[in-house]
Amino acid sequence: MDKKYNNALFFDIDGTLVNEEKIFPQSARDAIRLTREKGSIVFINTGRVKCNIEPSILEAGFDGLICGCGSNIVLLGDEEKELLHKRVSKERCYEIALKCREFGMRSLYEYKDYTCIDKENISSQADRIVGYFKSNGYRFIDDIDDPDFLFDKFAGWYYDDSDVEGFKEFISEDFTYIDREGNFFEVEPKGFSKATGIKFILDYFNIPLHNAYVFGDGNNDLEMLRLVPNSIVPKGGSELALEAASYVTDDVMEDGIYKAMKHFGLI
Repeated sequence: MDKKYNNALFFDIDGTLVNEEKIFPQSARDAIRLTREKGSIVFINTGRVKCNIEPSILEAGFDGLICGCGSNIVLLGDEEKELLHKRVSKERCYEIALKCREFGMRSLYEYKDYTCIDKENISSQADRIVGYFKSNGYRFIDDIDDPDFLFDKFAGWYYDDSDVEGFKEFISEDFTYIDREGNFFEVEPKGFSKATGIKFILDYFNIPLHNAYVFGDGNNDLEMLRLVPNSIVPKGGSELALEAASYVTDDVMEDGIYKAMKHFGLI
C-alpha cells in the first residue's frame, strides 16, 4: 500500500494472454515485465478460480489476482494477502447442484481451492477438462454429496433438453447468468464481476479510472471492457467484445499484447 503505481493493468487469461493451446508467448511475458518496471501494477482478471491458474502463467510476474469473476481478490508477493472472498453457503451450493440436475444444466463447479463436478450430471465437454485437472495434480471432487463440495461460481453446458429459462429464474436472486458462445454458460455471484474487481483494486490503490487498462476477448469480459476507457481486445475476440473495445490489437500469438502496450506507452 505504500507504493504509488502509475497505471493498473488487468488481463483476462483464456483467449487474451494464452491461445487455445494454452500457450503464453514470450512477447506477452516481456511486456508484463517491462510495464511493471515502469511503475504499473498488473493483475490477472479471470473467470477462473485461483487454483486453476497454471504456475507457468503466474511465473510471468503479477501483482495480484481477481478470480472467479470478481468473487476472490488476492495480492501476490512474498506473502499472499486475500482481500476479498465472496462465499456461497454449503446449503445453497447443494441446492443449486440438485437444480442443475433437474434443469439439465451440466455444470463445472469452481471453488477457490478446488474444482467439482456432479458425476450424476456431467457433460461430455467436461471430460477433457477433468482429464487435464487430474493429470496435472489439481484437487478435484466429483460427488456433490462430498462434505467438501463448495463453489464460488460455476460454468457449464446446456442442450436441447435443458430448461435454461427455468434455471435462470431459479438462480436469479443471488447469481448472474452469462451466455457464452455456443452452448456454454457461466454463472457469477450477483453484484460481483470482473468490473467490480477492477473497481475494488482501483479504490484500494487509489488509482484513477483513466489510468486503468483492460485486456479481454469474450462476453464475460464485457462489463470490464465497458467500464474502463482503455479497453483492449484482440482481433479474434467475440463480436460484442470487439464492439466494446477502444483499441483492437493483434492476437496474442501475433504479439498483440506487446503491440497494444507499446501503443499506449505502457512499455
